[in-house]
Amino acid sequence: MSTLGYLERLPELALAFADEANRSAHHDRGVVGAQFVPHLTAGAELDVADCLVITEAATLTALAPAGVDRLLRSLERHGAAGLALALRGDPAGDVPPVVRQTALRLSIPLMTTRARAEVWTCVDRGLSRTWQRQATQHMERIAQYVGHLPDGFHRPDAPEHLVTGLSKSLAAYVLFVDSTVGEVRAEYPLDAPDVHRYTAHDIVLSKETSRSPQFRNALHVVKLTVGRSADALFLVMVSATPFEGETLALAEHTAKLLVLAQDVAQVRRLTDSARGVRLGVFQMLIGGQIVLAQRAMEGLSPGLLQVEHVRVYVIATPSRSRDELVGALEPVTDGRALLVRCPARNDHIIAVEPLRRTGHAAGGTPRAGRPHALVDVLTDAIAGRPGCAIGGSRPYGLADVADAYSEAANALVSAHHNAERVGMFDGSSQLAPLLGEAAHSWAEHVLAPVLGLPYVVRDELIGTMRIALDFPYTETARILGAHRNTVAARAARVAEVLGGEGRPLDLKDVRVRTVLHLALSLFRTWNPRGGGVPDEPSLPSILRSAPARTWAEDLLHPLRGAAPSLAPTVRTWVRCNLHIDDTAEAVGVGAATVRKRLRQAEALLQRDLSTGLAGAHALTLALATTTGDPSLPTLGQDRLCTRDPAGPQDCAPVPYAGDGDPA
Repeated sequence: MSTLGYLERLPELALAFADEANRSAHHDRGVVGAQFVPHLTAGAELDVADCLVITEAATLTALAPAGVDRLLRSLERHGAAGLALALRGDPAGDVPPVVRQTALRLSIPLMTTRARAEVWTCVDRGLSRTWQRQATQHMERIAQYVGHLPDGFHRPDAPEHLVTGLSKSLAAYVLFVDSTVGEVRAEYPLDAPDVHRYTAHDIVLSKETSRSPQFRNALHVVKLTVGRSADALFLVMVSATPFEGETLALAEHTAKLLVLAQDVAQVRRLTDSARGVRLGVFQMLIGGQIVLAQRAMEGLSPGLLQVEHVRVYVIATPSRSRDELVGALEPVTDGRALLVRCPARNDHIIAVEPLRRTGHAAGGTPRAGRPHALVDVLTDAIAGRPGCAIGGSRPYGLADVADAYSEAANALVSAHHNAERVGMFDGSSQLAPLLGEAAHSWAEHVLAPVLGLPYVVRDELIGTMRIALDFPYTETARILGAHRNTVAARAARVAEVLGGEGRPLDLKDVRVRTVLHLALSLFRTWNPRGGGVPDEPSLPSILRSAPARTWAEDLLHPLRGAAPSLAPTVRTWVRCNLHIDDTAEAVGVGAATVRKRLRQAEALLQRDLSTGLAGAHALTLALATTTGDPSLPTLGQDRLCTRDPAGPQDCAPVPYAGDGDPA
């Protein structure tokens, strides 16, 4: 913006301040226009905001002191940038003393000029164009600055965005520094000249507290305090060109936003710590460390896990929006559920709901219309969010959160295929609950070598295998909060103990895994009995029972009405140990076609055949029960063992990739 001091330097205007005191006080006063008003009156309505008003000196000479006072007060009220008297003779001698004294008292810039009226018309047009150009540049600078602001101050890189935006908008080197520890929080540009960096750090170390622009090392510098502390965080700007009023305003705004970003960062650190504790609590529950989980949760949400039964929900959401959904769910689930980001899947959120009512503990799904059910809260939260779905388990004891989690993950399959995008596991499609005492005796006999281990070792191995049979070892390790090699070592120990005689079980074989999965499912409801159980039943006799055959036929029934190629492809996939390429070669189609058919079977069977392994175990059991193919080993009697007892490997068979291109 042009100033009165700038106009004074233009020789064609013959403009001068009335005295030196006036010049010192008002030379930097901004001006956007000039209006020549020959006969100025106090009562006139003038549009002279930030304009220099020029009038004939005779107009004020003829006025009494009271009239001069009213006239100058009128100019002050209308926001005039100053008053210039057009003189005919000597400039200094023709300024009426009363005008000089009144202008000094009201702090109004007073000047004299000998330029003609038409000159001021040209000056007014020039000042107007200059003001418009500067205003446009100012708006562009503001727009550029706003464009560099982060979308939300919850982002960890918010200070970097603010500093970068300010630097680019002002073409200056900007430094955000914590002087107490000498830490540079943000700076831009990173390739700034050394003299700029030296000057910025020099003024930070100085005791200078002025917020006004300074001149050091032939550079213009501004130092602003960020926050309340006067000796901690500073924002420093260094430039070869002077800083104007709008520049300082942008810097002040940036300093205030940095305060907000710092406060949000502190809240974020506390929030991240709380989320880390919640994840640790969930992993303790999965690992069966119930007492430790309850104690750890008391610090965050007292009494939340002081219950006997829980229900687990798994919320599927696109990976890119998981953090946003977690942020939306945390306030509505606070004190009502243990909410964590799934450690194994970037597109899953897990919620553990404590069940305090007897009806919940007994089982069943939440009643429709119940206003405070967690499933209703979760359903409302995903409404309008594409790609989201909810899978829920049946009620389980705190010691069985691992089973509840597997059920909830499997229930997501049906959730993706219904209008509400919510699927609750009701247990009707599980085989283990349908089998009688003979099946439990069989499971006891199969698992006897593991059950005979010391209590701590036994629970650790069984807890790991309950997850490792449903998920690949890498995901199992993340769920449990353990190293993958630890999971592999525990699985190898189970295979060795159950195999016996130096012939460990081949856990890479889906048939072995399926039988072991069934035994562990029965073990969950197993109650030790006094004395032995004679004449232990075999697995074939269990699968020939009426409940088992009915269950298997019901499970496979949807495939009978599907395309003729679907059922053979599914059977071949199981026979080929869940390997896509081997299945494609055996069926005589491409791998993409096999993936497409398995996705179709997944939707029909309402079983997860792509991400987890529990669906493959159920499918293998059903096929073995109805057709005898594949044949299942009876662990503990006719064990199927590995041909190469090498070191621990990722024994989980590889399910088909659900994102394959359809044929």
